[in-house]
Amino acid sequence: MASPPSGSTNQAESVVVAHQHRLICEGIARILQEAGFHVLGQADTEPDLVQLAGEHQPDILLVDWEMPEVTPDTIRTLTEKRPHLAVVILTRPQPAEDFLPILQAGARGYLSMNLSSREFVQALRMLAKGDIVVSQEMAGAIKVELATDQIPRSREDVSGREREVLRLIGQGASNREIAERLIVSQHTVKVHLRNILNKLNLRNRQQIAAYAVQEGLVRNVKSDNDAQPAP
Repeated sequence: MASPPSGSTNQAESVVVAHQHRLICEGIARILQEAGFHVLGQADTEPDLVQLAGEHQPDILLVDWEMPEVTPDTIRTLTEKRPHLAVVILTRPQPAEDFLPILQAGARGYLSMNLSSREFVQALRMLAKGDIVVSQEMAGAIKVELATDQIPRSREDVSGREREVLRLIGQGASNREIAERLIVSQHTVKVHLRNILNKLNLRNRQQIAAYAVQEGLVRNVKSDNDAQPAP
């Protein structure tokens, strides 16, 4: 189903769209093209999206989460092979326990299909600038994921290096990737991770990712329905 357009592309905004329903896939591609993005190809199966991601090297890969065979392992494989690829999941609103593993696998965005075209384009613009984006209606589920016997404390309790680790975990980086970026051993990363868990009263890596969302390390995309009336 791939059909890369003719002409030059702006690599900062090059996209491959993957959705199991061809009509929806074509509609998303049209919205993006009208907004100035360069759609390099379209896929309606998991093998096709993997192939297109390899062939065209897009900066953004939009993935229908209900596409058969797509799993967190699919996302992890794509992002490990291409660290600069921004994978964005398109789905219906999901609870935090469902979408946090996908962020941890390396996805840079998790967007609700309830977004308007304007909101959708706005989210991808933020993504192109290096942000991680999550729809507001799903980010709200973070409070449930963070429910513990004790309330998480402020980041003021965390050291500067631990804050770097916290930010990278929120961005989906593995211990190995964190070690490479900070030029430390993976053992040191594990020590920082344990300290973060203890200082913030969190239970696991999944809650650290949730905390990163709550603290603004991951950008939330509000829908028009969430907007408050002007005073």
